[in-house]
Amino acid sequence: MKYYAYAMCLAVCGAADAHHGPGQFDRSQPMEVTGVVTDIRFVNPHGYVYFDVTDANGGTVPWRCELQAGSLLRRSGWTEDLFGIGGTITVTGDQGRREEHACALRSVVLADGSVLDRYGQRREVVAPPTRPLRLADGQFNLAGAWAAVQRRPAGGTGLDDAGPGRGPEMIPGPDFELTAAGRKAIEGVSHQVDNPRFYCMPVNIFFDWTFDRHINEIIQTEETITLKYGFMDIVRTIHMNLEEHPVDITPTRAGHSIGRWEEDVLVVDTIGFAEGFIVVGREGVVKHSNALHSVERFSYNAATQALNRSHVVEDPLYFNGQFTGQGTVYLSDVPFDPYDCVELKDEDLRD
Repeated sequence: MKYYAYAMCLAVCGAADAHHGPGQFDRSQPMEVTGVVTDIRFVNPHGYVYFDVTDANGGTVPWRCELQAGSLLRRSGWTEDLFGIGGTITVTGDQGRREEHACALRSVVLADGSVLDRYGQRREVVAPPTRPLRLADGQFNLAGAWAAVQRRPAGGTGLDDAGPGRGPEMIPGPDFELTAAGRKAIEGVSHQVDNPRFYCMPVNIFFDWTFDRHINEIIQTEETITLKYGFMDIVRTIHMNLEEHPVDITPTRAGHSIGRWEEDVLVVDTIGFAEGFIVVGREGVVKHSNALHSVERFSYNAATQALNRSHVVEDPLYFNGQFTGQGTVYLSDVPFDPYDCVELKDEDLRD
């Protein structure tokens, strides 16, 4: 009998997850609150603004409202100085489910009267610096900062049922067929508990390249190409001076990669993965084994300054057929910013 990955959704899928736990904020409960700023933290995966609210009895109640990731706020031109300590702000947002005095910010009226929504832009995008198409050795030039187009929903928090900030790469369809070993690997696994992102850990090299649209960096030399992910700080080394993988690979989340040029297309072959997740979220739960093998192709469009990365993934131990997807990043006018994950969603404001 065929057993499809999407069938697992009936057992393990719920509301929005991504960085949050399931249903952390209630979109059906919009709220507005005014208070005095006590702290502001632009951290990843989410920034927070903290403020004191005066209750009906004249007492002070500490509140906090969640923002975008700190790296994305800085990319959008936000600074901590916008939220001056001691200034009065009015926040509209989605009410917290687990915390009475918390919200996901939709918009904020700052102390100076200006208004920002969650995805508001505070800077003008400028053209990235001019760069040569080829390096001195003739290789196609992939070096630089790259990022997917930022999300700019028309209002709201963007916390839809797919979860905030999900990368634009393709999700496997209902023909994602698991083997017996693949089914066993996800027994008792829940995306609501076991998503590595909840614990400041990367999920995989495929989705995380564009997830939440952080700025990545490529460093290119004659012998290696290094990919530094702006999400969860994955670092990959593509060995351009090897024709075969070594036999004594220590499995990691990033695996071991060797690359070659096919004209101006970079082809990357990767094995040596530690067991992990292909999909873990509302779409379903699919794990991969250490037999995972991927082939990626990086191609550049000079006219649009777009770098497309496609992947074909196979894992005969855990699933039949291939998992494919693609994502596009563009030269960024903002430099790479390390992720440095600091998860604050479970902090206690009473401490």
